[in-house]
Amino acid sequence: MSKEYLTRLKEITNTVIPNEISLVTHDAQGSQDSIEMRGKNLTISVIEEKSQRNCTILISDERGLHVSIPCTGVEIIEEYTNDDLLITEFYFFAYEGFAQMTVKGKKVIFKNTDKDLEYNKIIKQAKNCLKCEAMQDTEAVIGYQNGSLNTDIMFIAEAPGPRGADVTGIPLHGDVTGSNFEKLLASTRWTRSDVFITNAVLCCPTRENGTVRSPIKQEVKNCGTYLSSMIDLVNPKVIVTLGKKALEAIKEIEDHKLVLNRDVATYTKWNNRWVYPLYHPSPQVINTGVRTLTQQTNDFQQINIKFQREL
Repeated sequence: MSKEYLTRLKEITNTVIPNEISLVTHDAQGSQDSIEMRGKNLTISVIEEKSQRNCTILISDERGLHVSIPCTGVEIIEEYTNDDLLITEFYFFAYEGFAQMTVKGKKVIFKNTDKDLEYNKIIKQAKNCLKCEAMQDTEAVIGYQNGSLNTDIMFIAEAPGPRGADVTGIPLHGDVTGSNFEKLLASTRWTRSDVFITNAVLCCPTRENGTVRSPIKQEVKNCGTYLSSMIDLVNPKVIVTLGKKALEAIKEIEDHKLVLNRDVATYTKWNNRWVYPLYHPSPQVINTGVRTLTQQTNDFQQINIKFQREL
């Protein structure tokens, strides 16, 4: 596989907001299957592998459908633009056949505005950060796939998941938690490109044996500089914290008296903006009934109502 094709494909996934993905797979026996994805919250990401296969392609939609394609090769067949729309067709070669995919989406236009330049500095600093000894071999999940720098609403979760954002490089994406979040976001009037999404801790915290753990207080403090910078840069009207760690993280920036189980889904003035604490959309929270998916959907829809009435 040409390294040039893989590099270009990764550029496309980082700079295009897809609204239509068409996938046709062909196996060695000659049969084929097809999937059509259309909608607001489609995602596509490329993971380079350090094994005999070259990469894995991940696609998902707001219904919670996730498709993973391990590839031995990628070839871009056609790529053309129509105003700000990019249409790309490519082949994936797998061990037992091949897949043909067409992606249509809106190109993200990067401008050298003061915000872009400042955000690029934050990205570079975070990705080169060595403050947390236990996470020096990991990379911060931060970039233009976090969303819009010019939005009224910011979501802050806990940390990248080991099978989700730590793999895809997209906050709250690629695992069950990400799927839950995408379903919740789809219940509002916003898409990922309309909001900004980040974490209290930008790297995935793991134990020495490789298992995931919650970030410790010092790690939350260490990332507080980046979180504070992102809040100041985006300057949202509303910050939605997802889980206790996110609520604790903003307390490190400016004090508050909020307690999640008491103040969930209520609005409180904080740091010259509104904060709206919600539970984390993890399966541990949803499946145990701490805050069901139905309850969380209602919580998300209340954000719409607040904006329509007052903001």
